[in-house]
Amino acid sequence: MNNRVQLKDKKHFLKWFLQRYQMKRRESMWILNYLLNHDIVLNKAKFVESAERTPRGIRMAAVGTDQEAFKFYKDGHAFDNPEQAFHEVRLNWHTDLYIELFFTDSWMSPEYLTVLEDNPFSSWNDSISEELSQEVNDAIDQFHLEEMRNKLIQEIDRALEQDEKNTFYELTNELKVVEEKLNNGLPHS
Repeated sequence: MNNRVQLKDKKHFLKWFLQRYQMKRRESMWILNYLLNHDIVLNKAKFVESAERTPRGIRMAAVGTDQEAFKFYKDGHAFDNPEQAFHEVRLNWHTDLYIELFFTDSWMSPEYLTVLEDNPFSSWNDSISEELSQEVNDAIDQFHLEEMRNKLIQEIDRALEQDEKNTFYELTNELKVVEEKLNNGLPHS
């Protein structure tokens, strides 16, 4: 995720987004259009996840998502009134504003990923489950074992070409161990 997104990228994203998605609340469109047309305010806007954890954040959902249509957060309090949020955005243009948008296939969108920034108030890995963490670790282990197998196969081929019998036997024994681990799904050691 980005730490500092350029204004032109934010504008490009908002234009792209507003052309493709309809928001559940029309006031959300007003806020996004306001940001698009006011560079000084858009410069202070950051597109993040977990906007509810920020001192000043807005969560808005597009039609077709299961998320709540609109929520504004300020200093630990939540508000449902988009007009109140709009007033807050206009009056406090000099203060950082954290925006979280919910729309279909957001993680598949390069436009969105270009403007998505780290939320300084919410570490991204706080929300990773133990199961997912284990799956990632297993995938990494699997990758390393496959890389090790490929390297051993290349070294075995080289040992055969150079008629190095002892090296060939050592490497084939190592390859058997690696392939056994791959077949049994065991992590490498």
